[in-house]
Amino acid sequence: MPFARIVVLALLLAPLATVAQSPNAVPHHVVPLHTFSAGQWVEKVSGDFSKPGEPFVFRVHQDAGYITLPHVHPIDEHITVVKGTWSLGMGRRFNQSALELMETGTYGMAPKNMEHFAWSKTETILQVHGIGPFTSTVVEPVYELTDEGVFSLTSLLLPGRATSSSPPDCFLLKVNDKVRGDAGEGSVVGARCSPSNKITQYWVQKPNGERFWATLQQLQKR
Repeated sequence: MPFARIVVLALLLAPLATVAQSPNAVPHHVVPLHTFSAGQWVEKVSGDFSKPGEPFVFRVHQDAGYITLPHVHPIDEHITVVKGTWSLGMGRRFNQSALELMETGTYGMAPKNMEHFAWSKTETILQVHGIGPFTSTVVEPVYELTDEGVFSLTSLLLPGRATSSSPPDCFLLKVNDKVRGDAGEGSVVGARCSPSNKITQYWVQKPNGERFWATLQQLQKR
């Protein structure tokens, strides 16, 4: 090989060798798709989404029927459906007709500060990535019913604040009420209410441990 070509090849390979040997290089790793435990919403995959400038990846689990109420993020949200059938829509109010279908493998993007919402037709796992900091702030007040009481939510990722007051028509069903719907029958284990969207959705656990979400109109009390 001519000397000039050897020199050029050495110059091209030198930076690559330097990068490969860098002590600050991120180690290689693989994160399989796990089965989420009952009640688990989020799984960290890589990075810390609370840190400014840090790349992150996390996964979100949603049971069938779950309505993701309108919310915003301070950065672009990059979403890939890795399990199930999901739908994404833009707007300040939940609108079933504005949803765009996303099957397994589909990618979607919600621009920063853009109000958006979603719906899980089936049990779903989403993989979300971006550059921190990442937060998820609801557009309008949301109330959550749990076995510990009622909480006021400002974030879809963080625990709410206990409250002694909520709109009287938010939770007509209570925790442990027995119900049945198209997805099966079981006991109410929780609920979320958005007065501005006129939506209350109940989290129902079947006798076999599986869970689904349904609105009051989709359920009958047993």
